[in-house]
Amino acid sequence: MAKEVAAALPVPQVAVFRLSRLLYLLVLSFALTIFGGWWMKQAEVIVLASQITESVPPIPALGSLLLLLTVNPLLRKLLPPLALSRSEMLLVYAFCTVATAVPACGSLRFVLSLTTYPIYYERMQPTLRFDLVTPYIPDWLVPKEFAVIRDLYQGRPDGKVLWDAWLIPITSWTVFFALYWIALTGILCVFERRWREHERLVFPLLYLPMRATEENPPEGLPKFWRDPLMWLGFSLSAFYNALNIANAFFPQFPAPGKFYDLGQYFTAPPLDALRPLTLWYRPEVVGLGYLMPTEVAFTVWFTYALFKIESLIGQLLGWQWAGYPFTQEQGLGAYLATAVLLFYAARYYLRDWLKAIVKPEIGFLGSDALTPRETSIWLLFGVGGCLSFLVAAGMHPTLATIYLLLTLLVALVYTRIRAEVGAPMVWLFPYYQHKKVILYTLGTERVMSWGGVRSMTAFAIFTFMARGFFHSYTATQFENIRLGTQVGYPTKLWVRLSVFAVIVGVLMGFYFHLVPYYAGGAINFREGGIWGHWHASAEYSAIVSYRTTPLPPDYPRIIATVFGVILTLLFGAIRFNYPTSPFHPLGFAVAGAYGDLVWFPFLIVWAAKFLVLRYGGGRLYRRTVPFMLGLALGHYIVAGVVWGLWSTTGKPPFQRYGVWFG
Repeated sequence: MAKEVAAALPVPQVAVFRLSRLLYLLVLSFALTIFGGWWMKQAEVIVLASQITESVPPIPALGSLLLLLTVNPLLRKLLPPLALSRSEMLLVYAFCTVATAVPACGSLRFVLSLTTYPIYYERMQPTLRFDLVTPYIPDWLVPKEFAVIRDLYQGRPDGKVLWDAWLIPITSWTVFFALYWIALTGILCVFERRWREHERLVFPLLYLPMRATEENPPEGLPKFWRDPLMWLGFSLSAFYNALNIANAFFPQFPAPGKFYDLGQYFTAPPLDALRPLTLWYRPEVVGLGYLMPTEVAFTVWFTYALFKIESLIGQLLGWQWAGYPFTQEQGLGAYLATAVLLFYAARYYLRDWLKAIVKPEIGFLGSDALTPRETSIWLLFGVGGCLSFLVAAGMHPTLATIYLLLTLLVALVYTRIRAEVGAPMVWLFPYYQHKKVILYTLGTERVMSWGGVRSMTAFAIFTFMARGFFHSYTATQFENIRLGTQVGYPTKLWVRLSVFAVIVGVLMGFYFHLVPYYAGGAINFREGGIWGHWHASAEYSAIVSYRTTPLPPDYPRIIATVFGVILTLLFGAIRFNYPTSPFHPLGFAVAGAYGDLVWFPFLIVWAAKFLVLRYGGGRLYRRTVPFMLGLALGHYIVAGVVWGLWSTTGKPPFQRYGVWFG
């Protein structure tokens, strides 16, 4: 509709029309974001029944898209100027995927926990000796007055938020999140065009929004919504969730639950080394994972089996290392090796990209979103701004540089995995390890020598960069750029709007967290306080301990990390020389990052896809894709949208079926 109107206008009026249309889309995006923030507050903060913002895509964004799909036909009939085109709907959806995800548990909520926890418990539990670290927490990152933080944790009788005390910290964190987003977007746009056009990554997670918003044919609904196989898959997921929901209301009602514990059968040595061994039921992972390469799915569950064999061998040999076989350390090694492989594979592309910065006239095409020169500016501004922020907060420049570099590399590899593999999980990276690797490689005494307690305190505050999931937003950015190239909204406009979406998300997130916390008290919603309080306690307690009991380099973990690097390079070399090899380096990275949760869904994916391709070929595979998409969509709608909205009405029985999408 918008294109037809613009085409009929005189040239001078086209710019005015487009500007007014953009403002309309921004208002609509803002309104849906605010609704998503309220939804997040009710479901995640107050009721704690469903982590809707850690879903991929975020459930509020998916709910907004479904709402637009439902309302848009009515607008076409009743108010045609307000009806949206497909590209406009997906632009609004892209905005919501960013803005509604920023306040999630793994980002902004974690920031609140890490900054406020030591100030509150310094008084409430003096034996923790947090008085040794709180003087080094900058007052421009969090209010330092105990009364302000006490009211946050215990609530105020009048429920009033002390906005004056929070004004500077909110501004500071808004600046940092925007800078970090700019840095992440910059490193993405270095590779964006190569991955999208030269390597033709498939972006499995875009299948749902793309298929769901196909233009309506003359006879009615798009083909996707009329496909009986899609509805069959949808019904299976809906039925599975319906049983769990019924059990939440009536505990005597039989239900499958969310997992089955195989480890209960392995209780005696040496087989107890196989624990944990859990079959997680993840319809969305199975449904969207069906679109990934078969060799990736095979490598995930095969590698996970190897991890269990390693654990069993360690038990038989009497090895007593806590955390053995160090799967996440191996996963970090896999991520770092994959980063090396990505840079090596793109070496000629990067050479031309660097030339285009100096000589843009050579005609080298960089990202559709940013030219090579613009990308370099974004990258330098974002990285330089983040480093300045970290150093100003107290982190030693050397430590800040190493830490930021690791977070950017992990984010880049995670983005590649999401675009190629499509596993819809925000935690699918070796979380916490890009902070821990610095400590267990160098030893805490060496790290403490870089700035002492002040630097380590800042290191603890910014733990969310490693333990949180801001990395996943880089993948979301890549997917949204790809959406623009497919449906026609301008990607250059989008990357600039995305910075605004982050700012809106931060401001909205602070509002929808501080309001309920000051009204009801954070410790009354969750024992111990805000999400991530257990990590905050461990981080600051460790600093106190390091002063008197420093830890030397942890050689078993160092060896595990190096082993992960070597095995990934080996898988990469095998795949380069034998393209039909069943082993894929990304599969090993996924298994090392979160194999416990994904091995069983990927085993199902591998078996199903192997049988379909073996006996039905590509034709049968393409025909079964709608069934698998329906499996994912049914889980998102019933467990996410329906149960997530329903859970906003109260606590029991909604907490008896907590849905964690991450």
